Amino acid sequence: MVVDTSAILAVFFNEAHAEWAAGQMEARAGELSMSTVNLAECLIRLRDRQPQLADALTEELLSSGIRFVPPDVEQSRIAADARLRLPLNLGDCFAYALAKAEGADILTLDRDFARLDVGVVMPRLR
Repeated sequence: MVVDTSAILAVFFNEAHAEWAAGQMEARAGELSMSTVNLAECLIRLRDRQPQLADALTEELLSSGIRFVPPDVEQSRIAADARLRLPLNLGDCFAYALAKAEGADILTLDRDFARLDVGVVMPRLR
């Protein structure tokens, strides 16, 4: 399962659906992957929103058991195509590309993923 930035940030910042996201990640421990593009996105947001906790949160994320995957050329092509045809930001495009490449679902809180051609695991959002 590919973890989107939104799920990680919800847990770290105790946002809506944080417990749900944490439970999903716990239930799939050992199966989680994340694009290093999304990792960079998480690290930027951690430093921006919680600078005093950024180092500790970064270490927690890096030691979480998530497998961090650098994008290859094919994933870059998938992400570029997705960016031009879907309502996704750049980070979302790389989460999508990794899911496509691995034949995996995406764990997210972002409604923009709802109409993709990969499996999406998200709570019922209002």
